[in-house]
Amino acid sequence: MRGFRSILILITSFSFIFICSVFEAQCQDGASLPRRSQYKKIIVKEVRFSGVRSFSVSEIRGLLLTKPNRWFNIVKKRKLSRSNVAADINTIERFYERRGYLFADVGDSVIFRNGDEAVVLFKVDEGVRTYLSGIGVEGGIPVLNRKLDKTLKNFKPGEPLNGIMVRSAGFVLRDIYRDFGYPYTQINRKYEFTGDTSSVNVIYAVAESVYTVNGDISLEREGYTHPGVVKRELIVKRGKMYSEKDIIESEQRLYSTGLFKIINLRKADSTAVISNDTCRVDLNLSYVERKSYFVNAGVGIGREEDFEVVLRSSIRFGDRNVFGTGRKIFVGVRPLYQLTDFEGPVESFSFSTLDRKIAFRSIRTTWELNYVEPWPFNLRIPTSLGFTYEPNTLNPVFGYRYNRIAGELSLLRELDRFTTTRVNIRTEYIDIKNVPEDQEEAFRQEGDNQIRRKISLYGDRDTRDNLFVPQRGSYSYAGIDYVGDILGGDFNYLKAQFSWSRYQILTGQNIIATRLWFGWLDDLGKEGRSSVEDRFLLGGATTIRGYAENTLGPVFTEADDPGDKLGKPKGGRYMMVGNLEIRRPLFWRFGGAAFVDAGNTYSRLADITPLSVAFSSGMGLQFFTPIGPLRLDYAVRLKKEFDLSAGNIHLSILYGF
Repeated sequence: MRGFRSILILITSFSFIFICSVFEAQCQDGASLPRRSQYKKIIVKEVRFSGVRSFSVSEIRGLLLTKPNRWFNIVKKRKLSRSNVAADINTIERFYERRGYLFADVGDSVIFRNGDEAVVLFKVDEGVRTYLSGIGVEGGIPVLNRKLDKTLKNFKPGEPLNGIMVRSAGFVLRDIYRDFGYPYTQINRKYEFTGDTSSVNVIYAVAESVYTVNGDISLEREGYTHPGVVKRELIVKRGKMYSEKDIIESEQRLYSTGLFKIINLRKADSTAVISNDTCRVDLNLSYVERKSYFVNAGVGIGREEDFEVVLRSSIRFGDRNVFGTGRKIFVGVRPLYQLTDFEGPVESFSFSTLDRKIAFRSIRTTWELNYVEPWPFNLRIPTSLGFTYEPNTLNPVFGYRYNRIAGELSLLRELDRFTTTRVNIRTEYIDIKNVPEDQEEAFRQEGDNQIRRKISLYGDRDTRDNLFVPQRGSYSYAGIDYVGDILGGDFNYLKAQFSWSRYQILTGQNIIATRLWFGWLDDLGKEGRSSVEDRFLLGGATTIRGYAENTLGPVFTEADDPGDKLGKPKGGRYMMVGNLEIRRPLFWRFGGAAFVDAGNTYSRLADITPLSVAFSSGMGLQFFTPIGPLRLDYAVRLKKEFDLSAGNIHLSILYGF
């Protein structure tokens, strides 16, 4: 009996091994799937399509997450992912739906080869293409329905019906009703097809609901922040018409305070009560607060024109929610040291520098104190008051030291969710040490220790869909600085500038980004005066690539009596810049760009001529990080003689515009 059992176990084992061998062979021939434990190791060898007749396969292939491995996928192979395949099926179906194929059906199959390779096949049944015969709205409130007219103008009868646009327009109509007191309105899409589904009339049927107002607004969580501080940011009020737009803006205002990580303001449907043809519904606000206290620190080595290699360090700490009132107070210190050795200032920093005996010479230490009052005099105009103290600061020209004390008042006003304005008032006091009082005025005219007193007015409008990698929208900026004159100080000028940037989807994943930027500066009065730092400097990674940083435009000449600044940039009083850039993703986290830059700065209006405009062109590579793209650009100056070797390489963080 025991022997019989042994023989039975042996036969069973051989049978199991034989079945596994057959299974493995079938997997290699594409007849079956591998085990789940092996699935993550399978790489995508090829992506195929069948049934695609009306469009280019390459046009669809570029939209998919599932991509075959290429020669550059050496470090990280593209693995097969069922979730990516499922997402790609949805992408292909939406691709056809946007082009009138409302009934397109997409399936997939995976063929496995050599145990660790897969060929993904997408099977497309395009179906019949449908054309739009008409579109309209029935039922509901005529005044609100007419607000959809602008959206409906995008539909052209006789053209293929874009199914995605149809759904999107339905959502727009739904939001219109929700923004004007009808959150429970139902929008139903009706398709009236011809017999062969090649033509359709689209109707949005509105099932009107009861007019709704806000009830009580309750906080689901009361934390460190006072409830009054939370509720004062809300636009939604008790008894006011219910509006989704007001809810979104209320959430954005709460986020803008910097006090919260998560905000969720929603209606509590269970509290809805109808009385006298009006519905009243309560609102619940839940939130998660950020930590009140924070500390930031940093250190780095860089260059400054007058001091060569310098060591920068900083530490900043504060309370962003003082006693739960939303008030903020920050304290910071930023020491700056010049690196020197026995021969003098260190002119460049490398690994060999570490072998030398390095000393640190103090240039300046900046102490900062900032206080922010978010609601002064019960008005939502965040006001910040800042003080700066720089004791024993080194003058780079004569070597003496001075103390600087500065104060700044800043008022910010949000006009709407996209537009803000700001007013800044700044004044300084300079005390030069170890210099006779009768000579202090003369010494203050040299170096970087001049007094500036100014009033500035800024405004910007930002409709970009993404701060770091925008694809749609625009950014506009305008500012004017009034310096000196009746305010006093060593400088007297008026400066204005305007910048406009726009971002659009060109085709597919190609983004076209453009920027126009203009500036003007004029001295005020007989004693009008401005410095290099006040005037416009161009050239470099964020303005005109192909030129070194701040090297475009006028330079100091003998007539300026510049001393050791002869031939160095002195900045222009007039400035214009134009940029055009095409951006697109490449692979993994890399993107590419091709660009053309143009512009210059001028001392006089008469100097502005077509031949004086500097042009450059080039290409760039971006690596996208959580804090924005890291850019490497190469640009060539466009002149009569085209020379690829005459270009410049620029390395920077974030897009230039």
